[in-house]
Amino acid sequence: MKILPYILISLLGGAIVPLQLAIVNAFRESTQASQIQSTFYLYLGGALASLVLSYMMSGGIKPPIIENAAWWMWLPGFLGSFYILFMFIAAPKIGAGNTLLWVFLGQMYFALILNQTGLFGLEVKAIDIYKIIGLALVTLGGILMIYGETKTVA
Repeated sequence: MKILPYILISLLGGAIVPLQLAIVNAFRESTQASQIQSTFYLYLGGALASLVLSYMMSGGIKPPIIENAAWWMWLPGFLGSFYILFMFIAAPKIGAGNTLLWVFLGQMYFALILNQTGLFGLEVKAIDIYKIIGLALVTLGGILMIYGETKTVA
């Protein structure tokens, strides 16, 4: 199975997200930083880690050829700040598991749109019945998780 290492790397990447959420929430509570300030420090740490990894993996950072980049190619860091901020707002109210499930669903629904339209240079991949059924089942699972937490135990 040639894809197994990539599946395992993806699972590891996914495991980092709830860990990150819990650590930054603890940081926010212990330092009295606001949610957006905590997001800033998260990205500051991420920038430092990227610098170190860049030197370890490719010998350093070279300046990009700015003329070759469209304006929207500079948006991921900006968008990532909102991604993290929105998770920090939601997690204390609905829990880390529910937050991550709904974040995942948001990613999957939007990924389907991006694949279907080929936006940003992605290869067009049609939405099929398997993808629709799979997302519907995960969405139903999310609804059940939220419903289950709203029920009071007698």
